[in-house]
Amino acid sequence: MPNLILKQNQEFILQGLLFGILAAVANLFLSIPIYAALSLSWGMGLCIYVLISFGIRAAIIPLIFSIGSMYLLDKPAIHIGIDLAEFITIAYLIQKRFFVVMASLCFWLFIGSPFCWLYLNSFSANANSHDFSFVFAAMQGLNGLFNASLAAMLYLLTPTKWISRHTASSDKSLSSNIFALSALTLILPLVTVSLALAGTASMSNEEQLMKILRAQATNIGLATDRFIGEHYTVVKQLARTLSIVSDEELRKSILLDAQANNPNFFNLTIINSDGYTNYFAPDRYNEELQGLPKNLRYVNDRPYFIHARENKTPFISDAMMSRGIISAPMIAMSSPILINEEFQGALLGAIDLQFIATLHQNIETTLQTDYTIITDKDDKVIYASSPIGLKNLEQYHVNAGKSEFTPNFPVLSINGKNHPYYLAKNSFDWKIYIIKQPTELVKLFSQHIAVLAVTVVAIILLFLYIAYKLANKITSPLVKLLENSSENYISNFENIQDSTSSQEINDVAAKLRKSHNLLRDFEDQLQQQVTEKTTQLEQMNLQLAAQAREDGLTQLLNRSGFDEIAYNAIKTNQRMNQPISLALIDIDHFKLINDSYGHLVGDECLKAFAQLMQQNCKRETDIIGRYGGEEFVILMSGKDVRTHHQLIHNILTQTQNMLINIKDLQVPISFTISIGVCSLLGNSLLSLHEIINIADEELYKCKRNGRNQLSVVTIDPE
Repeated sequence: MPNLILKQNQEFILQGLLFGILAAVANLFLSIPIYAALSLSWGMGLCIYVLISFGIRAAIIPLIFSIGSMYLLDKPAIHIGIDLAEFITIAYLIQKRFFVVMASLCFWLFIGSPFCWLYLNSFSANANSHDFSFVFAAMQGLNGLFNASLAAMLYLLTPTKWISRHTASSDKSLSSNIFALSALTLILPLVTVSLALAGTASMSNEEQLMKILRAQATNIGLATDRFIGEHYTVVKQLARTLSIVSDEELRKSILLDAQANNPNFFNLTIINSDGYTNYFAPDRYNEELQGLPKNLRYVNDRPYFIHARENKTPFISDAMMSRGIISAPMIAMSSPILINEEFQGALLGAIDLQFIATLHQNIETTLQTDYTIITDKDDKVIYASSPIGLKNLEQYHVNAGKSEFTPNFPVLSINGKNHPYYLAKNSFDWKIYIIKQPTELVKLFSQHIAVLAVTVVAIILLFLYIAYKLANKITSPLVKLLENSSENYISNFENIQDSTSSQEINDVAAKLRKSHNLLRDFEDQLQQQVTEKTTQLEQMNLQLAAQAREDGLTQLLNRSGFDEIAYNAIKTNQRMNQPISLALIDIDHFKLINDSYGHLVGDECLKAFAQLMQQNCKRETDIIGRYGGEEFVILMSGKDVRTHHQLIHNILTQTQNMLINIKDLQVPISFTISIGVCSLLGNSLLSLHEIINIADEELYKCKRNGRNQLSVVTIDPE
């Protein structure tokens, strides 16, 4: 007897060491990433397998190895504690004859997931924990169910002679085995698919958020470039004007008019060749200028003057503080005043950073961004959303990194919380940080997880009940047969059923086959439905995206796509007091072309005309669309309306001279167009719909007057 006990103990130790090493290797090297810091660790599944196959004494050793490997991986104490509690709970419930998956479901449903959620919301030191608490609690539960299902499946696949007699004898009934096998047929694939779908959903959400942030950064960069570029152009043009004007009073008058027309400059200043400040616009600063000490009127040490003097080229400074009469954070723009290629001084245009802040506050409202930070190339703050608490010209120290909750997404630490962000640069090498709230990463994913978790639990409970009823129904005829038969009949039962299979045995086999087929068909149908729905949704999304913005024939914007972009462009130009023109173009007698040559020839004419418009409208601010049939539309902004009218006249002339060679036609096709143009000067408040209606009226004037012409109306609200 002592030798037998010693041998059994040695077997327990060897089994424990073997599976302990496997559990440690599984945790250290074979974890499968699911979402963020959460991965599928199946070392605990091996511990549960040893528990139900070889007993608790053998399972203690792999449990120690599994916990030790988690400690080496710097897993939080809460994870180690929950795994230990799961092991103890499952060991206790198995003694109460619970099926291992049911024991795991009870633990995670009533203990593990609720405690994980409570800890992350109440005790975690990480400020982002509460945003991700539900996701992690649900995913931990799915991980636990996977481990229990894996352990149960390994147990069923293990030869009976390898399993401890003590654990095998405690679960020897046919109904229990049928129950376990039927349940696992669904549960293990269901949990595995659920974890895979969760990981896929998380990646999809992160990619979608990255696209949104990239688009917002691009829009803000373009708006900033346009704002600075327009004022930079004013400084350069004004400097060239001053270079050819010698009369001092006329110079001052030009400077005052320029500042009045461009109020975003808080001053325009003429600087002499030696760096001495000569004259300010607006004029009210000049009295104060006379009272300044002479040394404060010299700017020959400022980079904007040094660059203009030495390089004789325009210059835009980094963010800096002005001095002298006005002390304010600014962007300085300078351009040399050259007479006969000799440096005679410089023109300075100073933009208060407050004007840039106002611009970006409007952009943030339009784009619905959470936070924005803009710095110059030396990381001095040009603009920052007010909740961030950064001041203009403050040196911004980027506190970037990766969060344990979102390792694939860069984050910035702001007010103790990690925010996902995207960094872009504009043409002036300014850095634009588009920042989102942490909840953006988990908002949609949490909804998916909630539905997924409820669905998985409901299906598991339903099929556990079905499996239980099925097992009882399958074994009930045999139990009744044994209870009601004679001793002789029982002893010869095996021989009898071999030679003359009873109807009850045939029913058992049939129902087992039916149950298996039912579950397999259900899985196949479920997978097929998921695949079909996913394919349909992807196709619909692609079709909708294409139909929503692009005309399939000409590759131009369609009506809805043009309206969307033009609406935003008009609003932006109205805020910036920029002129705009909208041209509505119709191909003359296009129906005659279709009727005479066929619709394929008509399509070629439409494509040729679309290419002609694209060749002429090359500015980023030119927006072209096909508005329907043979009708096209162009929106032009910036510069002046004369430039717009010249561009439209060029298109009219080039169309008159265009010949389209069509295969199988001996004579090239030609056609003319009629164009109605509505141009707006100043701060017009007309909507896109109203502008189109005006242009449409001008178009019909052209048609009534014989077509092949251009009709323009210019509206000045002043």
